[in-house]
Amino acid sequence: MENEIFTPLLEQFMTSPLVTWVKTFGLLAAGNGTNLDEYVALVDGVFLNQVMLQINPKSESQRVNKKVNNDASLRIHNLSILVRQIKFYYQETLQQLIMMSLPNVLIIGKNPFSEQGTEEVKKLLLLLLGCAVQCQKKEEFIERIQSLDFDTKAAVAAHIQEITHNQENVFDLQWMEVTDMSQEEIEPLLKNMALHLKRLIDERDEHSETIIELSEERDGLHFLPHASSSAQSPCGSPGMKRTESRQHLSVELADAKAKIRRLRQELEEKTEQLLDCKQELEQMEIELKRLQQENMNLLSDARSARMYRDELDALREKAIRVDKLESEVSRYKERLHDIEFYKARVEELKEDNQVLLETKTMLEDQLEGTRARSDKLHELEKENLQLKAKLHDMEMERDMDRKKIEELMEENMTLEMAQKQSMDESLHLGWELEQISRTSELSEAPQKSLGHEVNELTSSRLLKLEMENQSLTKTVEELRSTMDSAEGNTSKILKIEKENQRLSKKVEILENEIIQEKQSLQNCQNLSKDLMKEKAQLEKTIETLRENSERQIKILEQENEHLNQTVSSLRQRSQISAEARVKDIEKENRILHESIKETSSKLSKIEFEKRQIRKELEHYKEKGERAEELENELHHLEKENESLQKKITNLKITCEKIESLEQENSELERENRKIRKRLDSFKNLTFQLESLEKENSQLDEENLELRRNVESLKCASMKMAQLQLENKELESEKEQLKKGLELMKASFKKTERLEVSYQGLDTENQRLQKALENSNKKIQQLESELQDLEMENQTLQKNLEELKISSKRLEQLEKENKSLEQETSQLEKDKKQLEKENKRLRQQAEIKDTTLEENNVKIGNLEKENKSLFKEIGIYKESCIRLKELEKENKELVKRATIDIKTLVTLREVNIVT
Repeated sequence: MENEIFTPLLEQFMTSPLVTWVKTFGLLAAGNGTNLDEYVALVDGVFLNQVMLQINPKSESQRVNKKVNNDASLRIHNLSILVRQIKFYYQETLQQLIMMSLPNVLIIGKNPFSEQGTEEVKKLLLLLLGCAVQCQKKEEFIERIQSLDFDTKAAVAAHIQEITHNQENVFDLQWMEVTDMSQEEIEPLLKNMALHLKRLIDERDEHSETIIELSEERDGLHFLPHASSSAQSPCGSPGMKRTESRQHLSVELADAKAKIRRLRQELEEKTEQLLDCKQELEQMEIELKRLQQENMNLLSDARSARMYRDELDALREKAIRVDKLESEVSRYKERLHDIEFYKARVEELKEDNQVLLETKTMLEDQLEGTRARSDKLHELEKENLQLKAKLHDMEMERDMDRKKIEELMEENMTLEMAQKQSMDESLHLGWELEQISRTSELSEAPQKSLGHEVNELTSSRLLKLEMENQSLTKTVEELRSTMDSAEGNTSKILKIEKENQRLSKKVEILENEIIQEKQSLQNCQNLSKDLMKEKAQLEKTIETLRENSERQIKILEQENEHLNQTVSSLRQRSQISAEARVKDIEKENRILHESIKETSSKLSKIEFEKRQIRKELEHYKEKGERAEELENELHHLEKENESLQKKITNLKITCEKIESLEQENSELERENRKIRKRLDSFKNLTFQLESLEKENSQLDEENLELRRNVESLKCASMKMAQLQLENKELESEKEQLKKGLELMKASFKKTERLEVSYQGLDTENQRLQKALENSNKKIQQLESELQDLEMENQTLQKNLEELKISSKRLEQLEKENKSLEQETSQLEKDKKQLEKENKRLRQQAEIKDTTLEENNVKIGNLEKENKSLFKEIGIYKESCIRLKELEKENKELVKRATIDIKTLVTLREVNIVT
């Protein structure tokens, strides 16, 4: 029964791809051996050890039992040597760990004719296949595989991928050398490592349980002879029974010893496996990095394997489509003309990109200019703040000077009133003296002796009075001169008031200008907000472009790999039979058809991306125009700062004038103090004059004659003294007038300088107007360039429509393909003609190879263009960062403008108070 069940399994196993591959190394059985003889040759391990020596001739030669004769122990010995050599080769030469469970040598040795035994032999053959494909003689072994038929070759390729790329079977230790690994690559490796650890722990637990069971069985076997002897002694059986029992026990002992040997071998193998597992666990942390790269390679290989499987299915189904492929080839030739058109279009797009790069450089230069101007604005704003503070201080000092001048005017008025009173009193005294002289002439002649004495006394008193009058007249003249100087000061004060009115008008003009600046700053803030929003949108679009470009690059790489694989498969399949060649040609044509479709779709995508990039460039141009507007505003602010500086210079000049007026006011105050002291002395003199008038009224009659003589002498002396004083006063007035003239000359020179500066400002204004006109012309030029770009966009849209038409043609071709599939029945009759046409198809395939290479070159160029576009996007990001800096500077300008507004409000309040 077992043989009847095993024979179909044996036939399936012996016709499997792995066994057919092993047969390429030599005959399994001598002569015309049956499947069973060949299977026994495999299971004995002699042939497989010879294969391993061919794979690794440098391996240590161990003694292999060539004559097994169905002995399980010898078979196990041979297979265990083979497993050790395979394991050593994977670890030492290939730097790989066998993660799959090793083939169970005991099952193969004891129960080879079972399903489990065949499965374990498959594992052995699979490990041998992995060694053969990765050894130094791999080219020779691969050629042997290629010499097999198509199905077995495909199955062997699948087994190769299973043993070399599946991390559950083999783990590559070269991952330890890799240092830079991303988290996405590490995660699948960690998952696989966790699964392997779990499996190893389960195997460890199972082996420990088997070890315990085997130790218990061994202990039981030790106690069996003692129990048997104790049981048979009391029975007193005859000698025959004893001999039989001894023979039975000897047989059991032999079996037990054989079991013990097997168990010891298994224990040794398990201990070795446990040690290996420990080493593997220690190396797992190092091997994680290698596993990441292998995982990525495995994923790509798995995808390619799926693609190959799909292609195989498609090739099997579409073996009779040669006529259709010929028609498609003719259509593809026509399609080559379209590809040349695309080449010309790509060159045009390159030229457009160069133009855009030039515009980008222009915009960057403009941004650098705006930065330099913004730096100048910071310095000018600081100077404005300082000058405004000085203005505020000057206005405060001006108000104080006005108050002082008003007080001095009041004091001058009081002094003038006092001077008029003193003059009236002096005239009244002169009139009284004349009356006294007249009365003295009418007095009598007697009493002349007494009269002489009285006259002498009165003459002495009159001399004193005359001296005092002279001093009073001097003081009166000094007061007159001070009044004249006060009148000059009033004229100066009027001039200062006029200048103050002019300055107030200028301040009002400045306030209006500041209001205009506020409006411009608000516009700048709105522009900055719009720029921030547009920048966010640009960042989103750039991210989407990056993602799309990365996807396209990955797809292109996969397509390149796929095309290379198809070309290699075409070259390999050219050596196979005519039917296989027809299948390969069908596959290649189908792949070419798909690749051309994909290239057309990719070209359309690339053109769409270029349109988006042009739109972004237009958007950046708009930003550049806004930056130019900001530059114009900065020019305007610079002009205003210059005008403010000029006004500040004017205010400095007025401050100097005010300082000179303060000095004059201080001198006037000193003179007023002197005049007050003199007025006090005048008051004392008036009291003395009243007493003297009383005495003179008594002595007038006696001293008339003496007084006349004395008065004549006194008048002459008084006139001389007055003339001398008048000369001194005139000289002092001349000196003061000279000083005033010098001050006036200096003021006239300052006014002339101001007029010259105003003329320079007018010329600067004219120059700035010319610059504005030039900027307007530049804007018009940019608008014309934008119109040209719009025309180019329209041409690109036309090209898109043409591509859509071509896609419709491709759909029609697909419909025709469906119709051609119905004609497959007729192609069976035309197989003889196909052999003649294969040569022609080969030539066409070579032409297609050349076209594919050209397409690859084009794809490489497109990838380079994409890289250049990424670089441009990075540059645009830098420009966005610069725009952010400009926004910050605009905010600072707004803050400074608010400070200027506050200072102007304070100046207004001060002007209102004045």
